[in-house]
This record gives sequence, C-alpha cells and structure tokens, in this order.
Amino acid sequence: MLHHIGSKPIREIIYQKGWKDGNPPNLTTIFFETHKKDNKLVEPEAIQKHAQLEEMVQVDPSLHTIEIVEKCCGPQNRRHVFGFWGGVKAKDLKGGTSSKSELLSALRSTQEGIKSLNDHLSTIEDEMKEIMKMKEFFTAQQSYVPPTTSSFSTE
Repeated sequence: MLHHIGSKPIREIIYQKGWKDGNPPNLTTIFFETHKKDNKLVEPEAIQKHAQLEEMVQVDPSLHTIEIVEKCCGPQNRRHVFGFWGGVKAKDLKGGTSSKSELLSALRSTQEGIKSLNDHLSTIEDEMKEIMKMKEFFTAQQSYVPPTTSSFSTE
C-alpha cells in the first residue's frame, strides 16, 4: 500500500515534481508539496520547518539529504526516513560510520591516485607512439635493401 499525503501518494508527487525527467525534487520541494493546503503552507510548524530546511540547503548545499533531515527533524531511526519513500532507512543513507572529514580525505586521496594514474597512462601512450615510429622506420629500412655489388674477382 502506498503512503498517502492528502489525495496523492507521496511517490506520485515525487515522480511528478521531476523524477520522471531524471531530476528528482529536493527535500524542500517534497516537504512543501506534502504539507501545502491551497498551494501554501498553513500550519506554523510546517512554515517554520520549511524555512529551516531551505536555510540549511542554502547555507551548505553539499550536505547530504540525511544530514539535513537529522539536523532539522532529529535522528532518523524509525522504519523510514522523513522525506523518503519505499522503505528507505537512515542506515541506507548513512552508509558506514565514517566522519565527513574521513570521507573527504579518502575522496581527495582517490582523486590524487586517479590523476597520478592518468599521468602515468599518458606517459606510456607517448612512449608507445615513439616505439611505433621506430618500428615503422626499421620496417621501411628493411624493405629497402640496396643492391650489393660483388667485389669478388674471378681471376
């Protein structure tokens, strides 16, 4: 059974607000669409929560959705996470227990490793081009063998 907000299931709202075009809606859009009445927020708590969500997204757009939800709505340890559907749990979004700084450090390290490998690959490709030029040169040299003159005398 689909979770319903008003007369539409939340999945339908998310689908219509961009998922169908490959551009899923952000958390503030989902919140607004699921809490609006006559195309505006009416309840003071909903207005405050929506403003808080918008502010968090503007202050630090790099925050992952689960971080925004937990800062705004508290720890998510129920069967599903606020703003998500389909049985998404907090542990699914959090992954491991690594801190943000550890993850950023690992990302930087991985990016440096990729750059190093790309540089190495470029060097190998350049060396391979040189080898192919030498091969062509030697192949051309071998195909052209000048006639030899015999210096033997038959006396």
